[in-house]
Amino acid sequence: MKQALAAFLFLSLLTCAGAQDNCIARGKQLFSEGEYIQAEAALKACVAAQKTPDGNAYISLAGVQMVLGKFAEAETNFKTALRALPPKSPYIAYVNSLLGDIAMRKPDLKEAAFFYSAALRAEPGNINALVGRGITEEKAGRTEEAAEYYRRALAVDFTNIVARERLIAMEPDILKYDELLAMLKERNITDPSSPGFSPEDEALLRKMIQAEKDSGIEYLASKYHGRIPDGFIVERDRGKIYVRKMLTRTGYQELINQLSRDAKQFFLAKDILPGNIFKLKDFDGNEVFNDEGNLTDAGLAVYTKGLYGQKAYVQPGELLPRTQKEIDDLVKLYLRQGYSEISTPEFLHLMRHTQCSEQTLVKDAQVRVININNRQKRIFVVSDPKREDAPAILPWQYVLEFRREYNSSGSGTPVTSSSAFGLGGGVPLKLCKKDGTLSSGSLEEIARSIKSARQAK
Repeated sequence: MKQALAAFLFLSLLTCAGAQDNCIARGKQLFSEGEYIQAEAALKACVAAQKTPDGNAYISLAGVQMVLGKFAEAETNFKTALRALPPKSPYIAYVNSLLGDIAMRKPDLKEAAFFYSAALRAEPGNINALVGRGITEEKAGRTEEAAEYYRRALAVDFTNIVARERLIAMEPDILKYDELLAMLKERNITDPSSPGFSPEDEALLRKMIQAEKDSGIEYLASKYHGRIPDGFIVERDRGKIYVRKMLTRTGYQELINQLSRDAKQFFLAKDILPGNIFKLKDFDGNEVFNDEGNLTDAGLAVYTKGLYGQKAYVQPGELLPRTQKEIDDLVKLYLRQGYSEISTPEFLHLMRHTQCSEQTLVKDAQVRVININNRQKRIFVVSDPKREDAPAILPWQYVLEFRREYNSSGSGTPVTSSSAFGLGGGVPLKLCKKDGTLSSGSLEEIARSIKSARQAK
């Protein structure tokens, strides 16, 4: 009887295991057919039917959820799978590696490094974990450590494009002296027989590598209809799928020549006079073109920004725009000093009714102007009534007059007033002469009128 019961239980377990295997196989089949939502539903039914967690089922479910972009749910199910898998399971490295990928998306570098490291303890040659650990180290600023992980990944699979490209992206900083010298010779920057190199050689190499990162080789190829002349590039690992094309000194100079020609046409199209093109400067005052008529390093940046619609140059006579931080700092300073910002129409009203030029208002009436660029500015006038220097408060009185008239007109157009900001309808006093300069004594005279008017109240 006991033997019959044992046989029955064994057959029951086999039947349950077979049913579970069929369930998972059904989910995988739906996934392979591109039916991801149905696959997720099928695999959820599989895990729901389990009496004890089956690591394989949870791994399959989490994998489908990764594809669907349900990363939080995938993370939960991968962690459940880890708890269910036996200690020596070949899937431990795989699951930890994918948990590292999920952590990278948060992003949580510390958590990602933890899972990638766990994957590598289980499987030292796990490519995804090696590359993942390299990325976490790179993002943390530890380039040497990152490079070592990428090299380990290439030692496992020399065709891995991600590891190879990330190593290249960190050049020349990760190159040892001998590797740097070899590259300089390879690109014809230094003589093949040279025992060393100069700081200028290394600086040129950095420019060439940056040009390659900015698609310089592709740009050069477009100028020659896809057939770059001999001597402009050198190929490393020719004939292999990971062949690397690099600029030579000659190729880099030709790239600069081509870019400079295009840049000149670009600036001409911006209605810049031919005579002013070679006088352009960037916002730091650096020349855009050198004496040979080629783009400088600063000019390359200016031209690149221009291609993306960003003006980064000034012509002769143009004002240099302030940085946003400079603008913000000045605004805070003026507000602390008792100024208020006024609008452009208010400023025009102020100049029209005082006859003063902007220069005079700035010099003699303490008006403050922040030039944003050649078309925009922000204007501030003293508005704090506690200020002892009464003449400085005069511009604010004109602004208040403008605002009262603007609001009372109902039409949005200020009413023209003949009185000086409501001081009694007498002959209007002008701060400045018709040439925009200050009238002798007028500022003090109106200041006294304001004082008298206040005392009368």
